[in-house]
Amino acid sequence: MKVVFQDPTFSLQLLRAISETYNKGADIGECLSTAYRIKEGDFESWYIEWLKTAKRVHKYADECLASGHDISAREAYLRASNYYRVAEFLLIDPEDPRIQTTWGMSKQCFAEVAKLFSPRFEPVQIPYEETSLPGYLYRVDEKKYANRSRPILIVHGGFDSTLEELYTSAAPALERGYNCLTFEGPGQGGVIRKQKIPFRYDWEKVISPVVDYALTRLGDVIDPKRIALMGISMGGYLAARAAAFEHRLTACILYNGVYDGYDALA
Repeated sequence: MKVVFQDPTFSLQLLRAISETYNKGADIGECLSTAYRIKEGDFESWYIEWLKTAKRVHKYADECLASGHDISAREAYLRASNYYRVAEFLLIDPEDPRIQTTWGMSKQCFAEVAKLFSPRFEPVQIPYEETSLPGYLYRVDEKKYANRSRPILIVHGGFDSTLEELYTSAAPALERGYNCLTFEGPGQGGVIRKQKIPFRYDWEKVISPVVDYALTRLGDVIDPKRIALMGISMGGYLAARAAAFEHRLTACILYNGVYDGYDALA
């Protein structure tokens, strides 16, 4: 299904942005009004118009926060974070300084979301080999689930997702009583952009330290027999590979399942 654009890439990325509406990470009106200002197939126009929208919503979030309207601020920061992500997505020159700047604004806005969320979630660093992997730890309301161990959902993306975008998987998990740990692994997000660590095929070598961290950090409140892993996009392959070797996982969600990487990319 194509929306607004005939260009399949533009249409797909617009739909991707709109899909976050359910969890308040986008507004359909803001997305469509932005899309109609963009020149078909023009990557520069895509960046300029999405950046305008992101900055406008970011400014609104700041105003809401200053006025004490925390819920409106949280929702606006979440949308701005998404729109900054969308803006830089089609910048194709890896040396373009706008990529790092705009990506940084997306992360900054999401950090504000974390402060305003209830119950709060927190940024974490997961020990991995000689370094660490960035993540967010979302915990269920302890008052609601006092003295009850809960399952945990571990979520990662694929080739081009960001840590902040994974919120759309964490939010429904929290509503259903799951703790959630989202993270970026080698080749993903800030791990490749800042740490320069590339992808690896043996993803179980990534997931095992993440499971270790979850059990160490939350061992008293999670059920070790209910640890689920979710991989999104190319992460559908990575998660399947990890689940074949990491036997502490009791469920694996492939969204989508990648059974043939060549066919998916050719």
